[in-house]
Amino acid sequence: MKKECLSLSLLFVLLNGLLSAQENKTQSFSLQECIDYALKNNEGVKAVELQKDYYKQIKHTSTELPKTTAMFTQGQFNSIYKYDNNITIAQSTPFPGLFGAQNKLANAQLKNSEYALKSEKANLIYHIKTTYYSLIFVETLKHLLLKEDSIYEDFANVTAIKYRNGEASLLEKTSTETQVMDIKNQLFENEEDIINYQIHLKTLMNCGKNINIKDSDMENNYLTIVLDSAADLSHPILKQLNEQVNISERQKKVEIFKSLPDFTVGYFNQTIYGPANVFGEDYFLTTKNRLQGFQVGMTLPIWYYPFKAKINAADINKDIAQHNYNYQSNLLQGEYKQTVNQYLKYQNSITYYKKKALDNSTLMITEALDYYKKKEIGYVEYLEIVSQALSIKCNYLKVIHENNLTVLKLQYLLEN
Repeated sequence: MKKECLSLSLLFVLLNGLLSAQENKTQSFSLQECIDYALKNNEGVKAVELQKDYYKQIKHTSTELPKTTAMFTQGQFNSIYKYDNNITIAQSTPFPGLFGAQNKLANAQLKNSEYALKSEKANLIYHIKTTYYSLIFVETLKHLLLKEDSIYEDFANVTAIKYRNGEASLLEKTSTETQVMDIKNQLFENEEDIINYQIHLKTLMNCGKNINIKDSDMENNYLTIVLDSAADLSHPILKQLNEQVNISERQKKVEIFKSLPDFTVGYFNQTIYGPANVFGEDYFLTTKNRLQGFQVGMTLPIWYYPFKAKINAADINKDIAQHNYNYQSNLLQGEYKQTVNQYLKYQNSITYYKKKALDNSTLMITEALDYYKKKEIGYVEYLEIVSQALSIKCNYLKVIHENNLTVLKLQYLLEN
């Protein structure tokens, strides 16, 4: 017996330690804390930040010159003397305007990466907010379901007593028990929803801890927004797509300058071993007598067709980028107008619930149980009344949730 008690005590201590360790791994976050944490740790944001750094480095390559050519030649290029040598250093350079064109292209690519980073952050923040507010909704719904569970439990107890006293039928008893089981099933599904949203939020934040939210009341987290039906959207996505048009134009100018002549300048220094006559006077040149000079040349594109094709391709890219911008701009404008209409619809619904339905639903629940206990209504009427009243409260929470998601969507679309 003592051994069994000791084993149970050790098991209790072990379980208590595991539970404490689990609690220590769980952290509560406010919405802003979730956003700040995610912006620092989300891998997608980090990748786009690195892309921005990449284009910062690429910008330094806009003035890149071809490598300098240095050649040494030795052999018989003046006489049978095989130790003559020549040192030549040459540098080619593209058409001067290419450097400026490449610099402007690099600037456009860098700006595009900055808009891409803003877009990625805006998208992440939007998903953080929608997940957070969805968690608030299911947490609030849980409280309502627990209240429903309590109401139906009380009703089931009353019905069970009536059944034992012969005042209620088996159908009444079975119906109430079924209703209780249905609510408990909804509570189970609700708990799964909470866990799934927590996992999604944890994934977005790239957080190794279990996550709880500090807010869990829909009423205190009801969102509104001042509408502007003629809002001119300037979302980072649109700025990024518009910059793609600019990039295509800059790329075209780069290709044009690449099709123009390249220039080469060089210097040589050499020996010509043997006799020589300069201005009628004979000399004998040795390896100590070095001759020097310079070279100037031009490289011309004899086969121009490939260059022309690249210029045309850049033109096509520009048209593609412009169509993408126009399409996305129309899409966002349409989304904005639709979301505004949804917001107005939910505002009207919330006004209705606050002015009439909510107070009536509370009164219906209170009065129905009293009438049932007094036998003034039957169990069918009671279930209908309570179900209708609780449905009103549940629908009210759903409308607030949809309203909040709509406001978050509008905030996202109005991001600039």
